[in-house]
Amino acid sequence: MLQRFSRPDLYLRRCDRLDCDVHQWRIEDAPAFMRGVKALFVTDTHVRPDTPDGAIRAFVEKLAALAPDILLLGGDFADKREDALRLLDAMDALRPPLGAFACLGNNDAEAWESAHELSRAMKRRGMKLLVNAAARIELNGGRLVISGVDERKYGAPQYTGLFPEMASGSVYRILLSHFPCMPETSCDLMLSGHTHGGQFNLLGITPFTVGFERVFPRNMAALASAGLFETDGMKLLVSKGVGASRIPWRVGVRPEIDLIAFG
Repeated sequence: MLQRFSRPDLYLRRCDRLDCDVHQWRIEDAPAFMRGVKALFVTDTHVRPDTPDGAIRAFVEKLAALAPDILLLGGDFADKREDALRLLDAMDALRPPLGAFACLGNNDAEAWESAHELSRAMKRRGMKLLVNAAARIELNGGRLVISGVDERKYGAPQYTGLFPEMASGSVYRILLSHFPCMPETSCDLMLSGHTHGGQFNLLGITPFTVGFERVFPRNMAALASAGLFETDGMKLLVSKGVGASRIPWRVGVRPEIDLIAFG
């Protein structure tokens, strides 16, 4: 069941230093082979030209200290290619044992000449960009499938063939989708960002609750701008993310990264 609003918070801060809370979640009904796995979901960093290099290093050190088994990235690294590269260069030191995987955000599509260019940059730093593609990890006698779809503003999400495996005790399916729109496929856990938790939250009212971006089909943001939900047999985690684009402020919405424990 979906909750209508994310809870407002007493918070006002400019988004230029990648400050964030660590929000911890537990997926208790994951299959046995996933028990003990820790996934770190990071989205919407929106590194800015005025973000100090020291703040980027401190942010990456914070990620490393959490010691995730797998790193999952929800897109929108920065509005400009050179700022995204500053973050990716720092993240090169992160080599989680199960890998690092990302989907494309709308600001990434604006900042880079092509998804292929971003994919090459990430590959050189030990990360894999998934654009309508999947990666499969054999783990403890089971299979973890990570899929990522294209962003919706400029791209074309395609779901066919992402999860040919049926749900079972030996398969766990995670979908990375920058936009929190209902997928045209079945999965166990979908991870999204884009909303920044509403970015401005006044007594539970955010831009999404009054109609912002309802143009996207099957967009859940108006109902689920932040939090963990269950709908149509899957879990949906919409992260508040870290930064902000254009208007560099958050009001009533604390930035976060999300640490997910399975089992």
